Amino acid sequence: MIEVIDAGFYSSIQDQGRVGYRHLGVPISGAMDQKAFDLAHQLLGKTSDFSCIECTLIGPILRFHEPCSLVLTGAHMQAWVNETPIQNNISIAILPGDVLKLRRATKGLRTYIKINQTITSPVVLGSTSFYKPLTQDAVLKKGSHIFWIKSEKVINKSNARIRWDDSYLLSNDLAVEKGPEFNVLSKAAQQQIFKNDFLINSQNRMGYRISSSFSMDAVSMLSGAVRPGSVQITPSGTLLIAGVDGQVSGGYPRIFQLTEEGLNVLVQKKEGDTISFKSRDKLPQKEF
Repeated sequence: MIEVIDAGFYSSIQDQGRVGYRHLGVPISGAMDQKAFDLAHQLLGKTSDFSCIECTLIGPILRFHEPCSLVLTGAHMQAWVNETPIQNNISIAILPGDVLKLRRATKGLRTYIKINQTITSPVVLGSTSFYKPLTQDAVLKKGSHIFWIKSEKVINKSNARIRWDDSYLLSNDLAVEKGPEFNVLSKAAQQQIFKNDFLINSQNRMGYRISSSFSMDAVSMLSGAVRPGSVQITPSGTLLIAGVDGQVSGGYPRIFQLTEEGLNVLVQKKEGDTISFKSRDKLPQKEF
């Protein structure tokens, strides 16, 4: 069992997402950075069917009342077990009474805490992912408890580490494909939009709002499907990028669709950061 001493800025339980309900208006939810989420499960020998804790900007302080192993992936946060600093991508053995303390992110925005046990969190529409109003809570709360299914799984006695390229945490380039309404942009704008840098005004799990110098006449169109990574443009030029908790349809032109890798880069960005759009064909292919 885990006791939440301090919940951090925005910490929630997430899994692979709520698949198959978008036609009912239910967003997919789940982990924002799927690359880090998958890595956490690979490091502990689990599939992506199990829950973890997603931490944003400032992590939680957790006291463990039973032994387990855990790993941190994604953004690099100041992190300690008791008074000993720990690093990402290393399996750590936890004993009863140990305190895991995560503070401010130093590289990236979202960190994942995965333990080698199956967290017991209410399943709603096939997922344990927090998403209010479907779930009772949107975030972890101070004083709450996280339970897991009892298991005889052997706790790691020594730490294991893999080599991992996390340069995407510092990248500003978002790989995109042209969206269904890309041609609402003028020819000049279509060329310029791949050259400009853009400022992130605000962000949360619902999506990102980004300033741009592009303005356009209002377009009469029916609402269309929007999925995580869809980039819409308003008449004033504001760019709206849908997140995993975002709306499932929208009435603004969809000029881009982020690739999976592009979305992983975006969700590690905070307010005040800049990003740029790059055609997926123009970016070097990386193996992670």
